[in-house]
Amino acid sequence: MENQIPIRDRWMGAICYLSILVLVPMLSTPKSEFLARHCRQGFSLLFFEVVGVAFIWIIDTTLGRLPLLGFLVVITLRLVFFLFVLSTSVMGFTKAIFGETWRLPYLDDLADKIPVNH
Repeated sequence: MENQIPIRDRWMGAICYLSILVLVPMLSTPKSEFLARHCRQGFSLLFFEVVGVAFIWIIDTTLGRLPLLGFLVVITLRLVFFLFVLSTSVMGFTKAIFGETWRLPYLDDLADKIPVNH
């Protein structure tokens, strides 16, 4: 059974998971339901990245000043955050290229609330 999603929508869906580049498919028209779904998820991932970087910056400027404990906490937070964002982006990129939809772990409820015009 052949996947009926156009190549353009697959690539635009994949671009949604490349951080700020989510704005390219979000501002383009028209969008299929497939592309709109990936735009919502990519935008919620971008929102999570911005909030996460701000949170880690705050922790770094406060707890990061402690000699050893602060350093270990900040490095651990950065590593966990980076690995989560990287793995989620790679997974979303791959799913979009293969024409599949999926539910973004932990961020899918936020993604459902983002309005995207078709």
